[in-house]
Amino acid sequence: MEFRYVAADADKGRSLNSILRDTLRLSTTQIRRLKAADALRLNGACVRVTCTVQPGDLVTLTLTEPSPSFPPEEGPLSVLYEDEHLLAVDKPRGLILHPTHSRFTGTLANRAWAYIRSVGGDGCHAVNRLDRDTGGVVLFAKNAWACSRMAGAVEEKLYLAAVCGVPETSEGSIDLPIRRASERDMKRICAPDGQAARTDWRLLDKREGLSLLELRLHTGRTHQIRVHCAAMGWPLLGDRLYGTAASLARSEALGEKLQALWCRRMRFRHPLDGAPVSVSAPVSAEILRFFDFSS
Repeated sequence: MEFRYVAADADKGRSLNSILRDTLRLSTTQIRRLKAADALRLNGACVRVTCTVQPGDLVTLTLTEPSPSFPPEEGPLSVLYEDEHLLAVDKPRGLILHPTHSRFTGTLANRAWAYIRSVGGDGCHAVNRLDRDTGGVVLFAKNAWACSRMAGAVEEKLYLAAVCGVPETSEGSIDLPIRRASERDMKRICAPDGQAARTDWRLLDKREGLSLLELRLHTGRTHQIRVHCAAMGWPLLGDRLYGTAASLARSEALGEKLQALWCRRMRFRHPLDGAPVSVSAPVSAEILRFFDFSS
């Protein structure tokens, strides 16, 4: 990937190393690769990272990175947003997001890498993660530089969930620490000695003992929404790990075999210039069948 940066007035007298590290936020490894490949230029000339710049100078760098360790694989992909550095897609429920040691193909990342490679991208890095049975917005970075710039750049993750039970109020906040149920257990529980976790929620609709909730995460604990909703007495429809006998029976009666959870919207600062970006997934027909929700 070729990247260009025009030095600003505030950059006068700064070293290229300072701009690469502090402004462009390249890692030490990335800077080392630039030096080894003679891939750094100032106004077209090959220079050292100790060289200083003046306002208006053009810094050009060619970033390379190893290909992903997993293979590209053609498959359906619903693109929600795309630019030179980022790709956001609508993940279907039931699809694993990323390859694992036991499963190397058949994931969303395999499909995303095939697509990114076809449009000239260098890599495929998942910025956010969703459980296999959660649907909605997933953001990929097309190169390692954009991925590193996305650290701390996500400002909002908004979810929709269909739950069994009806809250007593129209909105609220769940502030309960979360930890593993046991050392090697995948299941999480709310416990005083857990990690801080906060979820804001709002009731959008209710019908026949079911509720549609809008949930906003302030922390990113594993299974946070599922654990918090279960702790409040509103387990997600279709959630076999955190559901109760009653919620699982209701799920079976409704034909819901996957947890009813979707990442509806992500809001973040763009890695290139910090501009705000908001990406939304359409409301799934899988949730519309339970509620009259179309806004």
